[in-house]
Amino acid sequence: MRINFQIAGSLQVPDASCPLDGATNQYRLPTGEVISVDPVIEIASGPDADDHRDLGDSEAAALGLFFDLYDRTSDLEPDD
Repeated sequence: MRINFQIAGSLQVPDASCPLDGATNQYRLPTGEVISVDPVIEIASGPDADDHRDLGDSEAAALGLFFDLYDRTSDLEPDD
C-alpha cells in the first residue's frame, strides 16, 4: 500500500538567516546554528498518546515503511 502526500508551507526565520552554501534546503541562522527543511514521519504508541517522536529511516524500514521523496525545494525570501 502507499500513502500519497503533499506538504507545503512556510517557516518564519530571523533576519540575517542565509542559505547554507552547497546544501539544499539548509539555512544558517544568525546564531550560527543550521536548520533543515525536511519532511519527517512521526510515530506514537497510539492515536491519543503524548509520545510522538521522529521515526528514523532504519526504524521505519524495520516496520516496513519506506519513504520515497519525489521533490523537496525551499527558498529564502524577505518578508513583504
